Amino acid sequence: MPLDLTGQPLIDRSDFQQLLEAGFFGRWVEQAISLHGKGYCLVDLGSSDWLEKIDGVVNALQPRLEAELKLWESGESGPPRLQDGWIDHGSIRALALEPVVLDLLRHLYGREPFAFQTLNFAVGSEQHFHSDAVHFHSYPHGFMCGVWIALQNVQPESGPLIYFPGSHRLPYLSAPSLGLDREAVLGEAHPQRLFEPSWQQAVSEHGFEKQQFLPKRGELLIWHANLLHGGEPVQEKTSRRWSQVNHYFFADCLYTTPMRNFGSSEGGTCLRNPFDLAKGTARYSEADWRDVNLMQSKG
Repeated sequence: MPLDLTGQPLIDRSDFQQLLEAGFFGRWVEQAISLHGKGYCLVDLGSSDWLEKIDGVVNALQPRLEAELKLWESGESGPPRLQDGWIDHGSIRALALEPVVLDLLRHLYGREPFAFQTLNFAVGSEQHFHSDAVHFHSYPHGFMCGVWIALQNVQPESGPLIYFPGSHRLPYLSAPSLGLDREAVLGEAHPQRLFEPSWQQAVSEHGFEKQQFLPKRGELLIWHANLLHGGEPVQEKTSRRWSQVNHYFFADCLYTTPMRNFGSSEGGTCLRNPFDLAKGTARYSEADWRDVNLMQSKG
């Protein structure tokens, strides 16, 4: 693997073409080109072992989310999801630590990846399109990505994932970049809403075209930290869209929550000590956290 001399993910470097010609991306050339140019890439592992792992997750989740799904179908709650289900379900953890995916990320970013969060969905999320980089980001920029795994064939009426190719080239946003102060952010129950007008304006001004992801069971979509993505409205509430999202950071970075970054008089940068699923502990030890004088995220 090449040494990281620029402080940028390999897929974001200005010499990407030279890296490509020199063979730095190994067998993941197609994915590297797509992630660099479009902000996402597709992967089909296609093995029976992988499909068995996927079925194990669905079997674990069905009884876990049954009651919430009934409330959703009757209109008494929003779309159910399970955050960090890996804690109780080894099958979810196994998908997040899939060696082939980690190998791909290692080649495309040039640093060691680590999973820090899982999300599982039984139906479409219906989320407004957004960039994950306001929720979790890194210094240097760009060392975060999401991996979306289809746990079943996805149909149009189930509220499929949507994304806007090329939107990863937009400037990274934070509370200071939009002129948001601490009072405004902490006073909003869902602070992402404060960023949504900027994303809507960017899509309109740049003419980004929305695409739907209608994968078959077992297929993956990997997105760049700044790619705009979300969920279509669910047309049929009895439909299912079983899926798993894994979020990854990369080694040797500082990690932050930009929507909660403020000026020094309002608390400064909101740095976080993410969990490392493989290690089973926070990324920084308590001693390291103290030594670098970081302030752990409260959000």
